[in-house]
Amino acid sequence: MNLPNKITVGRILMMFVFLVICNVDELIPDDGLRAWWRAVGLMFAMLAGLTDILDGYVARKYDLVTDFGKLMDPLADKILTATTFIMLVDKGLLPGWVAVVVLSREFMVTGLRLLAARKGEVISADITGKVKTFVQMVFLVFGGSMWVGWIPIPAESAMVSHLWMGFYLCVVAVTVFSGLAYFVRHRDLYRNV
Repeated sequence: MNLPNKITVGRILMMFVFLVICNVDELIPDDGLRAWWRAVGLMFAMLAGLTDILDGYVARKYDLVTDFGKLMDPLADKILTATTFIMLVDKGLLPGWVAVVVLSREFMVTGLRLLAARKGEVISADITGKVKTFVQMVFLVFGGSMWVGWIPIPAESAMVSHLWMGFYLCVVAVTVFSGLAYFVRHRDLYRNV
C-alpha cells in the first residue's frame, strides 16, 4: 500500500476514533477533563480533514494514483462528512434536516460518479465541489469549537445562535448549488435513461 492510500486509510481510522470520543465524552465526570477530551476529538476530526488534501496532493505529485485510492478516497470523504454532521445533530447543535441535505448531495453525486464510471468517464471535483468542501470544513471546525466549549452554544448566546443559523444555511446553499452544478454539467450521462 503506497503513502497516499495509507493516509486515506488513516483518515477513516481517525474518524472512528472521533466517533468513539463523541460517544464517551458524557461519561467523563470532570468538566475540565471533558473539555480536554473533546478537544482531542476535534483535533482528530481536523487532522482527518487535512489528510483529505494531503493524500490527493501526494498521489498526484508523485504519480501514485491507484484504483484503490480512486475508490477509497471518496469513500473516506463521505465517512468524514457523515460522521461529523451526524455527531453535530447528535449533540443537539445542528438541525437534522441540514445533515440530511448534505448527505443526500454526497450520495447523489457519488451515484452520478458511478454512472459515469460505468460509461468509462471520470468526474473530477470541480471548483464548486472544492468550495463546498472548504465551507463545510470551516463550518465543522466552528461546530466542533462549540462542542468543545471554546465558543458558546447557540442556546447560551443570541449572537452565536444567529451566526450559527446563517452559517448552516450558507452550507446548505453551497452544498445544494454544488450538487446541482454536477448534475447540470454532466446531464448527458442521464438524459436518455
